[in-house]
Amino acid sequence: MSTGFILRALQHMSRAQTLPIVCSLLLAALTTTSSADAFTTYGHSYQPFSTPPIGNGSFGITGDALPDGRLLMVTGNSLFLESNAGSRLFDEVAIFDTTQTGGSTDPAFLTISPDGTRVAVGVGFGKPVAVFDVAALGAPDAPTTLTNGSVADYFHITPFDATWYDNTNLALTTGEFGQQAFVSLLDTQSNPDAPINNPIITGIAGASAGIAFDTAGRLYTANGFADGSGSVTGNIRIFDPAEWMTGADFETQGTYLGDILSGGSLRFDTDGNLFVAGGDFTDFDAGYLGVVNAQAIADALQGLGPINPNDPTDLRRLDPRGDGFGYFASAYNSFTGELYITDGEVWYATIPAPGALALLATSGCIARRRCRA
Repeated sequence: MSTGFILRALQHMSRAQTLPIVCSLLLAALTTTSSADAFTTYGHSYQPFSTPPIGNGSFGITGDALPDGRLLMVTGNSLFLESNAGSRLFDEVAIFDTTQTGGSTDPAFLTISPDGTRVAVGVGFGKPVAVFDVAALGAPDAPTTLTNGSVADYFHITPFDATWYDNTNLALTTGEFGQQAFVSLLDTQSNPDAPINNPIITGIAGASAGIAFDTAGRLYTANGFADGSGSVTGNIRIFDPAEWMTGADFETQGTYLGDILSGGSLRFDTDGNLFVAGGDFTDFDAGYLGVVNAQAIADALQGLGPINPNDPTDLRRLDPRGDGFGYFASAYNSFTGELYITDGEVWYATIPAPGALALLATSGCIARRRCRA
């Protein structure tokens, strides 16, 4: 039965007749479509907000959400923490060791461990990865200096992106110019002067890209910029734990998910939808943030083939700027349900919005206070 048919039928009923029906529709909608709403209604509205000012030596700002919903951001040579979830007010709470950063950062990533206790920051090209405890962060009027060796460990590795596999091991995407890219797994409890950082995905025919793990421990990564010898820019592949834990070849193993942008800044929401950032300007695939439907991912894993990027039920394109010229990255806040689409200094927040029937039902129930669970 279509939404239009239901609404036309309701127009011919009295308010007293419609309220019980509307309440029933609300309950049905909330119990049967909640997971679908996340994919279909991101971008219903955008809330732009300003981040801390871009710091010295930085071209942008990056961040991640703590378990309590507060955003932790890095720019310049400092870390900034949101005062409360959603406040959009930030205080400087930590300063990097200038002997390690040279006094500034151009942050590649900031990622918080699954248990919310540890932070890893890629402080810029040719600069190390800093790893420290959330508990080390200072207060607004007393920022902590993340001193090398005593408060933070600085691993002299320069990845493009990173994400935690667990609370100890950090997966890194790396690529040297003119060589194939690869993914490695850094043991953050190993000696920073002699780190244990073993390759787990090799042979990416191009540049490094984003990286993510789903709840089953599958690893997702991509070819960030093809070199012409294999996969093309934006090819995303999925690797089961049995594959990546023993070492896998990107070009010949794994499950092909699809060709989306440049496969940058891969992130999941709590419903299993995948956010894909970047841009492939040689293929005119740019100017949006991609959202891959969790069901389309499940279909690919079941052998039903890759997503169809031209099918809006497989891939949605979000453009908070509205001009098709953005080059976006993303972050996700599991506490607030917000997807953040980042474009330089401006961040845009969007959350799944209720559908038309849920809105109508909510309005009717609140107005008359007649709904019952």
